[in-house]
Amino acid sequence: MHFSKRIILGLLVLFMLTTTVKNSLSQEMWGVVNSNFSGSNGVLLNPSSIVTSKLYLDVNLLTADIFVDNNYAYIHSEDFSLGRFMKKNPEWPKYGPDEMAFDHYTDKMPPKHAYINVFAKGPSFMLARGRHAIAVTTGARYLTSVTNLPYHIANFGYYGLDYLEQHNINYSNKNISTAALAFGEVGLTYAYSFRKFDYQDWSAGLTVRRLFGVSGGYMFADDLNYMVINDSTIDVKSMTSELGYSLPLNYDNNDFPYGSWVKGGGWGFDLGISYQHKVLTYQKRRITKLCRQRYTDYIFKAGISLLDIGYVRFTNNASRYAFEDVSEYWMEVDTVTYNNMNNLMESISDVFYDDPNAAYRGNQISVFLPAAVSLQFDYRIRKSLYAGGVFIHSIPLSKNMIYRPTQIMIAPRYETPHFEASLPVSLYEWRYPRVGFSLRYHFLTIGTDNLSWLLGMRDFTGIDFYFSIKVNFSKGNCGQGRALPCENDEYGLYRRQSLK
Repeated sequence: MHFSKRIILGLLVLFMLTTTVKNSLSQEMWGVVNSNFSGSNGVLLNPSSIVTSKLYLDVNLLTADIFVDNNYAYIHSEDFSLGRFMKKNPEWPKYGPDEMAFDHYTDKMPPKHAYINVFAKGPSFMLARGRHAIAVTTGARYLTSVTNLPYHIANFGYYGLDYLEQHNINYSNKNISTAALAFGEVGLTYAYSFRKFDYQDWSAGLTVRRLFGVSGGYMFADDLNYMVINDSTIDVKSMTSELGYSLPLNYDNNDFPYGSWVKGGGWGFDLGISYQHKVLTYQKRRITKLCRQRYTDYIFKAGISLLDIGYVRFTNNASRYAFEDVSEYWMEVDTVTYNNMNNLMESISDVFYDDPNAAYRGNQISVFLPAAVSLQFDYRIRKSLYAGGVFIHSIPLSKNMIYRPTQIMIAPRYETPHFEASLPVSLYEWRYPRVGFSLRYHFLTIGTDNLSWLLGMRDFTGIDFYFSIKVNFSKGNCGQGRALPCENDEYGLYRRQSLK
């Protein structure tokens, strides 16, 4: 297995700065998860949403999302064209002395970050009956995050160790981390409306997911103090770092794929609670058919949820290494050679410990999901017209976890059983404003939470696109050609409300 000199040198600056993990937690698919017609997709934001949905039955065929973003590498807006890059033989721009396919930002702050989320939700369904609702979901996810990466390290990765402007400068940094995770999942959600009284509707939901790990890895540096003397010498004054990985690769001869596809397992949990203030008071009714369930709209609703609480533990083809307060004046870095992963790690261990096996810590690793807390609020402006907001913030459960970007979103939307349009405006990581859109027509939803990449309005720093194909069955509609009257309509209350 051959690596370019630049990649080798970049890895050795920080012991696999991004390891074998790509340098890169879903953008949130606001147009899919924030609707009253989201059905089983609503559990991605709050598991309690399925019991208060406008649907009694939802069958998801395929929902997919791809999100890639970073604040270091980019393609100039004038050089970006979606059609140009989707050709069979795409024409990439060339930047810098080495004619790289991307340029880079020169601002040193804030620290550099990157995030990748690729999500595919397979056959799934949701069923609601009265106060109860369940959802069964299947899916696969690939997640990668890089957080708190110093500008100088990113630059060495871009230019190599022969970048003279950063020679003989002492750099000291803490809390650098990167992690990646690829897994499949099967989930079960149960939601229950535990209090229906007057205008109040309280509900709670829990999702339990069984996770099947395909590959994963992490690296974090609690402390890194170093100086690059020249293109062949690094003075590592102190370093405390740990890394682990489990990949479908034979670490002795680079055979790929290698071993069983499932290399670990784990669990994930989502928990949510929500409150709705209804337009009408609650009237208890006996349900004769699922489709005859009445839906009563709300004036406003609010919710809170904990998302992605869990981890995947890898016990198959896993390796973990630690370097604890080590130092070394490392000469002739550019002459280091290796043929496989085991050879690489043994070489690094030998440099710092004078023992090729001293850094090895075991054959099990754990990678934690991108845990977060979310707050939601939605207001009914008038029939079919709503405005809502969502706040999501990462919860630091472990150093070896995927970091979920912080987001604040507000969006007006128009929704009916057959058509929906939404215009989410969000703030990503407290500093990057974005405008998106989503459209739903019958069974198909398409959208993006960041229009700028699609239209070439700003520098291209990543991709954000999602779609959903599913079949919806609305409450109060049994196929007679018109919706059944809503609850309390026999008293004339709903009709007066709907005219407001």
